[in-house]
Amino acid sequence: MRYMLILISLLIPFAVAAEFNTVDELEKAYDDRTCRVCHEKVYDEWKKSLHSQSVIHTLGGIRNFMVFGLGKWDKPVNKENLMRCLHCHAPSMENASEALFKEVGELVISAFDGKEEAREKLSLLNVNCIVCHNTHAIIEKNLRGEPKKNVYYGPTGKATPAHGTEKSPAITASIFCSQCHWLFTPKDGDSLYCNTLYGSYQDAYRGTGGTATCQDCHMKSKGRGHTFPGAYNLDMVREGIGLEIQAAGVKLQPGKGIPTAIVTIGLTNNAGHRIPDG
Repeated sequence: MRYMLILISLLIPFAVAAEFNTVDELEKAYDDRTCRVCHEKVYDEWKKSLHSQSVIHTLGGIRNFMVFGLGKWDKPVNKENLMRCLHCHAPSMENASEALFKEVGELVISAFDGKEEAREKLSLLNVNCIVCHNTHAIIEKNLRGEPKKNVYYGPTGKATPAHGTEKSPAITASIFCSQCHWLFTPKDGDSLYCNTLYGSYQDAYRGTGGTATCQDCHMKSKGRGHTFPGAYNLDMVREGIGLEIQAAGVKLQPGKGIPTAIVTIGLTNNAGHRIPDG
Protein backbone atom coordinates (compact mmCIF):
# COMPACT_ATOMS: atom_id res chain seq x y z
CA MET A 1 0.00 0.00 0.00
CA ARG A 2 2.84 2.39 0.85
CA TYR A 3 4.49 1.86 -2.54
CA MET A 4 1.15 2.30 -4.31
CA LEU A 5 0.60 5.63 -2.57
CA ILE A 6 4.08 6.77 -3.54
CA LEU A 7 3.36 5.83 -7.15
CA ILE A 8 0.06 7.69 -7.05
CA SER A 9 1.73 10.78 -5.64
CA LEU A 10 4.25 10.73 -8.46
CA LEU A 11 1.49 10.43 -11.04
CA ILE A 12 -0.82 13.06 -9.57
CA PRO A 13 -1.26 15.74 -12.24
CA PHE A 14 -1.01 19.44 -11.63
CA ALA A 15 -1.29 22.50 -13.81
CA VAL A 16 2.02 24.25 -14.26
CA ALA A 17 2.67 27.82 -15.24
CA ALA A 18 4.14 27.02 -18.62
CA GLU A 19 3.23 27.68 -22.22
CA PHE A 20 1.95 24.67 -24.14
CA ASN A 21 2.07 24.38 -27.90
CA THR A 22 -0.14 21.34 -28.53
CA VAL A 23 -3.41 19.98 -27.18
CA ASP A 24 -1.61 16.79 -26.17
CA GLU A 25 0.94 18.72 -24.08
CA LEU A 26 -1.86 20.62 -22.36
CA GLU A 27 -3.93 17.48 -21.77
CA LYS A 28 -0.91 15.74 -20.23
CA ALA A 29 -0.31 18.61 -17.79
CA TYR A 30 -3.97 18.63 -16.75
CA ASP A 31 -4.50 14.87 -17.00
CA ASP A 32 -6.76 13.80 -14.16
CA ARG A 33 -7.13 10.11 -14.95
CA THR A 34 -4.98 9.20 -11.94
CA CYS A 35 -7.67 10.78 -9.75
CA ARG A 36 -9.82 7.74 -10.55
CA VAL A 37 -7.41 5.47 -8.61
CA CYS A 38 -8.76 6.84 -5.31
CA HIS A 39 -11.95 8.56 -6.44
CA GLU A 40 -13.46 6.06 -8.85
CA LYS A 41 -17.13 6.83 -8.12
CA VAL A 42 -16.68 10.58 -8.36
CA TYR A 43 -14.58 10.32 -11.51
CA ASP A 44 -17.10 8.06 -13.25
CA GLU A 45 -19.90 10.46 -12.34
CA TRP A 46 -17.93 13.36 -13.78
CA LYS A 47 -17.36 11.46 -17.04
CA LYS A 48 -21.16 11.41 -17.49
CA SER A 49 -21.47 15.14 -16.88
CA LEU A 50 -21.42 18.00 -19.36
CA HIS A 51 -18.40 19.39 -17.49
CA SER A 52 -16.42 16.58 -19.12
CA GLN A 53 -17.72 17.77 -22.52
CA SER A 54 -17.55 21.50 -21.92
CA VAL A 55 -16.00 22.29 -25.32
CA ILE A 56 -17.50 19.72 -27.67
CA HIS A 57 -20.97 20.21 -26.16
CA THR A 58 -20.88 23.91 -27.04
CA LEU A 59 -19.16 23.77 -30.41
CA GLY A 60 -21.94 25.76 -32.07
CA GLY A 61 -21.69 28.66 -29.65
CA ILE A 62 -17.89 28.87 -29.74
CA ARG A 63 -17.87 28.55 -33.52
CA ASN A 64 -20.51 31.29 -33.92
CA PHE A 65 -18.55 33.58 -31.60
CA MET A 66 -15.52 33.24 -33.88
CA VAL A 67 -17.38 33.42 -37.20
CA PHE A 68 -20.11 35.96 -36.47
CA GLY A 69 -18.49 37.75 -33.54
CA LEU A 70 -14.77 38.03 -34.11
CA GLY A 71 -15.30 37.88 -37.87
CA LYS A 72 -17.81 40.74 -37.83
CA TRP A 73 -15.64 42.83 -35.51
CA ASP A 74 -12.55 42.04 -37.61
CA LYS A 75 -10.73 40.66 -34.58
CA PRO A 76 -8.23 37.75 -34.64
CA VAL A 77 -8.76 34.31 -33.13
CA ASN A 78 -6.09 34.69 -30.48
CA LYS A 79 -5.68 34.13 -26.75
CA GLU A 80 -7.15 37.46 -25.70
CA ASN A 81 -10.34 36.93 -27.68
CA LEU A 82 -10.86 33.17 -27.51
CA MET A 83 -10.38 33.07 -23.74
CA ARG A 84 -13.71 34.90 -23.54
CA CYS A 85 -15.18 31.47 -24.20
CA LEU A 86 -12.46 29.16 -22.98
CA HIS A 87 -11.96 30.81 -19.59
CA CYS A 88 -14.95 28.72 -18.55
CA HIS A 89 -15.15 25.99 -21.20
CA ALA A 90 -11.44 25.07 -21.13
CA PRO A 91 -9.62 26.96 -18.35
CA SER A 92 -6.39 25.04 -18.99
CA MET A 93 -6.00 27.07 -22.20
CA GLU A 94 -4.83 29.95 -20.04
CA ASN A 95 -1.40 28.32 -20.32
CA ALA A 96 -1.55 27.77 -24.10
CA SER A 97 0.60 29.50 -26.69
CA GLU A 98 -0.85 31.79 -29.35
CA ALA A 99 -0.13 29.09 -31.92
CA LEU A 100 -2.25 26.62 -29.97
CA PHE A 101 -5.14 29.09 -29.79
CA LYS A 102 -5.07 29.34 -33.56
CA GLU A 103 -5.05 25.54 -33.84
CA VAL A 104 -7.96 25.17 -31.40
CA GLY A 105 -9.93 27.75 -33.37
CA GLU A 106 -9.41 25.69 -36.53
CA LEU A 107 -10.34 22.50 -34.68
CA VAL A 108 -13.62 24.06 -33.53
CA ILE A 109 -14.55 24.93 -37.11
CA SER A 110 -13.58 21.46 -38.36
CA ALA A 111 -15.42 19.67 -35.56
CA PHE A 112 -18.55 21.76 -36.16
CA ASP A 113 -18.35 20.76 -39.83
CA GLY A 114 -18.40 17.10 -38.82
CA LYS A 115 -14.70 16.16 -38.72
CA GLU A 116 -14.55 13.42 -36.08
CA GLU A 117 -10.77 13.65 -35.63
CA ALA A 118 -11.08 17.32 -34.67
CA ARG A 119 -13.92 16.50 -32.27
CA GLU A 120 -11.83 13.81 -30.56
CA LYS A 121 -8.94 16.22 -30.13
CA LEU A 122 -11.19 18.90 -28.63
CA SER A 123 -12.71 16.37 -26.23
CA LEU A 124 -9.40 16.52 -24.34
CA LEU A 125 -10.28 20.07 -23.30
CA ASN A 126 -12.86 20.29 -20.53
CA VAL A 127 -13.64 21.29 -16.95
CA ASN A 128 -12.08 18.48 -14.95
CA CYS A 129 -10.98 17.63 -11.40
CA ILE A 130 -7.95 19.91 -11.55
CA VAL A 131 -9.94 22.91 -12.76
CA CYS A 132 -12.43 22.80 -9.88
CA HIS A 133 -10.18 21.47 -7.12
CA ASN A 134 -7.08 23.50 -7.94
CA THR A 135 -7.21 26.11 -10.72
CA HIS A 136 -10.54 27.67 -9.67
CA ALA A 137 -10.68 26.36 -6.10
CA ILE A 138 -10.01 29.65 -4.32
CA ILE A 139 -12.53 32.48 -4.69
CA GLU A 140 -11.08 34.78 -2.04
CA LYS A 141 -7.69 35.21 -3.74
CA ASN A 142 -7.19 38.63 -2.14
CA LEU A 143 -7.04 36.83 1.22
CA ARG A 144 -5.68 33.38 0.39
CA GLY A 145 -3.66 33.94 -2.75
CA GLU A 146 -3.51 31.65 -5.77
CA PRO A 147 -4.03 27.86 -5.43
CA LYS A 148 -0.85 26.04 -4.48
CA LYS A 149 0.86 23.67 -6.89
CA ASN A 150 -0.09 20.01 -6.40
CA VAL A 151 -2.58 20.91 -3.65
CA TYR A 152 -6.21 19.88 -4.12
CA TYR A 153 -8.92 21.82 -2.33
CA GLY A 154 -12.15 20.25 -1.10
CA PRO A 155 -15.00 20.64 1.40
CA THR A 156 -13.03 19.11 4.29
CA GLY A 157 -9.34 19.34 3.41
CA LYS A 158 -8.89 15.81 4.75
CA ALA A 159 -5.23 14.79 4.54
CA THR A 160 -4.03 12.06 2.20
CA PRO A 161 -0.53 10.75 1.44
CA ALA A 162 -1.30 10.91 -2.29
CA HIS A 163 -1.16 14.71 -2.62
CA GLY A 164 -1.48 17.96 -0.72
CA THR A 165 -4.96 18.91 0.46
CA GLU A 166 -6.55 22.04 1.88
CA LYS A 167 -10.06 23.05 2.78
CA SER A 168 -11.93 25.41 0.48
CA PRO A 169 -14.84 27.08 2.30
CA ALA A 170 -16.21 28.38 -1.01
CA ILE A 171 -16.36 25.06 -2.84
CA THR A 172 -19.70 24.15 -1.25
CA ALA A 173 -21.21 27.60 -1.81
CA SER A 174 -23.08 28.89 -4.86
CA ILE A 175 -20.52 31.64 -5.37
CA PHE A 176 -18.07 28.90 -6.41
CA CYS A 177 -20.30 28.05 -9.37
CA SER A 178 -20.70 31.74 -10.22
CA GLN A 179 -17.16 31.78 -11.61
CA CYS A 180 -18.55 30.32 -14.83
CA HIS A 181 -22.32 30.37 -14.42
CA TRP A 182 -22.61 34.14 -14.33
CA LEU A 183 -20.83 37.29 -15.38
CA PHE A 184 -17.31 37.01 -16.79
CA THR A 185 -14.98 40.00 -16.88
CA PRO A 186 -12.04 39.51 -19.28
CA LYS A 187 -8.78 41.39 -18.91
CA ASP A 188 -9.97 44.26 -21.11
CA GLY A 189 -12.68 45.09 -18.56
CA ASP A 190 -15.63 44.05 -20.73
CA SER A 191 -18.66 42.36 -19.13
CA LEU A 192 -19.89 39.12 -20.68
CA TYR A 193 -23.27 37.70 -19.69
CA CYS A 194 -23.21 34.43 -21.62
CA ASN A 195 -24.73 32.83 -18.54
CA THR A 196 -27.11 34.51 -16.10
CA LEU A 197 -27.89 31.71 -13.64
CA TYR A 198 -26.13 33.08 -10.58
CA GLY A 199 -27.56 36.56 -11.07
CA SER A 200 -31.15 35.33 -11.16
CA TYR A 201 -30.38 32.90 -8.32
CA GLN A 202 -29.36 35.85 -6.13
CA ASP A 203 -32.10 38.25 -7.25
CA ALA A 204 -35.16 36.04 -7.76
CA TYR A 205 -34.39 33.17 -5.37
CA ARG A 206 -32.11 34.26 -2.55
CA GLY A 207 -33.67 37.70 -2.62
CA THR A 208 -37.09 36.20 -1.85
CA GLY A 209 -35.96 33.90 0.94
CA GLY A 210 -34.56 30.84 -0.86
CA THR A 211 -31.83 29.03 1.06
CA ALA A 212 -30.66 26.11 -1.13
CA THR A 213 -27.30 26.28 -2.89
CA CYS A 214 -26.46 25.16 -6.43
CA GLN A 215 -24.77 22.13 -4.88
CA ASP A 216 -27.89 21.24 -2.85
CA CYS A 217 -30.00 20.78 -5.99
CA HIS A 218 -27.46 19.70 -8.59
CA MET A 219 -25.22 17.48 -6.43
CA LYS A 220 -26.61 16.53 -3.02
CA SER A 221 -30.24 15.97 -3.97
CA LYS A 222 -30.97 12.35 -4.92
CA GLY A 223 -27.26 11.52 -4.78
CA ARG A 224 -26.52 13.25 -8.09
CA GLY A 225 -22.93 13.83 -7.10
CA HIS A 226 -20.54 14.98 -9.80
CA THR A 227 -22.95 14.32 -12.69
CA PHE A 228 -24.23 17.91 -12.20
CA PRO A 229 -27.50 17.37 -14.13
CA GLY A 230 -29.21 20.46 -15.52
CA ALA A 231 -31.37 21.60 -18.41
CA TYR A 232 -30.46 18.59 -20.56
CA ASN A 233 -31.69 16.14 -17.93
CA LEU A 234 -35.43 15.35 -18.10
CA ASP A 235 -35.75 14.62 -14.37
CA MET A 236 -34.22 17.99 -13.50
CA VAL A 237 -36.57 19.75 -15.93
CA ARG A 238 -39.56 18.00 -14.37
CA GLU A 239 -38.44 19.15 -10.92
CA GLY A 240 -37.76 22.68 -12.07
CA ILE A 241 -40.96 23.32 -14.04
CA GLY A 242 -44.46 22.71 -12.70
CA LEU A 243 -47.03 21.93 -15.39
CA GLU A 244 -50.81 22.30 -15.02
CA ILE A 245 -53.23 21.73 -17.89
CA GLN A 246 -56.96 22.41 -17.99
CA ALA A 247 -59.01 21.40 -21.00
CA ALA A 248 -62.68 21.93 -21.78
CA GLY A 249 -64.82 20.95 -24.74
CA VAL A 250 -67.24 23.60 -25.99
CA LYS A 251 -69.31 24.45 -29.05
CA LEU A 252 -68.67 27.79 -30.68
CA GLN A 253 -70.67 30.06 -33.00
CA PRO A 254 -74.40 30.18 -32.29
CA GLY A 255 -76.42 28.04 -34.61
CA LYS A 256 -73.39 26.14 -35.89
CA GLY A 257 -72.08 24.53 -32.74
CA ILE A 258 -68.56 23.96 -33.92
CA PRO A 259 -66.84 21.54 -31.49
CA THR A 260 -63.82 23.28 -29.99
CA ALA A 261 -61.29 22.49 -27.29
CA ILE A 262 -60.08 25.26 -25.00
CA VAL A 263 -56.79 24.32 -23.36
CA THR A 264 -55.18 26.39 -20.60
CA ILE A 265 -51.58 25.59 -19.73
CA GLY A 266 -49.86 26.89 -16.61
CA LEU A 267 -46.10 26.73 -16.08
CA THR A 268 -44.53 27.32 -12.68
CA ASN A 269 -40.82 27.88 -12.11
CA ASN A 270 -39.84 25.70 -9.14
CA ALA A 271 -36.09 26.16 -9.67
CA GLY A 272 -33.78 28.54 -7.88
CA HIS A 273 -33.16 30.61 -11.02
CA ARG A 274 -34.81 31.67 -14.26
CA ILE A 275 -35.71 29.11 -16.87
CA PRO A 276 -34.49 29.16 -19.56
CA ASP A 277 -31.11 30.69 -18.87
CA GLY A 278 -29.04 32.83 -21.22
